[in-house]
Amino acid sequence: MSEKEQSNITVAPPRRFTLPKSRILRGKRNFQNLFSGTELIKSPSVNLRYTTFNTSEWDFKIGFISPKKTGNAVQRNNAKRVMRESFRLNQHEIIDTVQELGIGLHCVLIARTTNLRFAEVQTQVVTMLDELRNRLLSTKKTI
Repeated sequence: MSEKEQSNITVAPPRRFTLPKSRILRGKRNFQNLFSGTELIKSPSVNLRYTTFNTSEWDFKIGFISPKKTGNAVQRNNAKRVMRESFRLNQHEIIDTVQELGIGLHCVLIARTTNLRFAEVQTQVVTMLDELRNRLLSTKKTI
């Protein structure tokens, strides 16, 4: 009997699709910093605001906002739930970049309309995260 040969190919660990509480943006000061002099990426249903900063270790936090003008409490909670789920499934696209660059990133997803559909929001979140990733990589090259 022959022993199994060990492969030299390394397999990446499976991705975790959880969104722990430690990654949720909290605190009045953090939100004030986000809304004063930050970058904005727009889409028809959802906006993405973000700010970067230098830290000794990488740091990433995200918040979800649904303003009162988007509807009653039920509609606002549903909008936040849809945004949270669409980000949770695609978070690896941006978190890997933040870890690679070793920077701090705070961002917030803001609902613009009511009755958000998951498929629609997910495609918009993916395109916004790609745009954010490209912006982060281009600013890192210039520094």
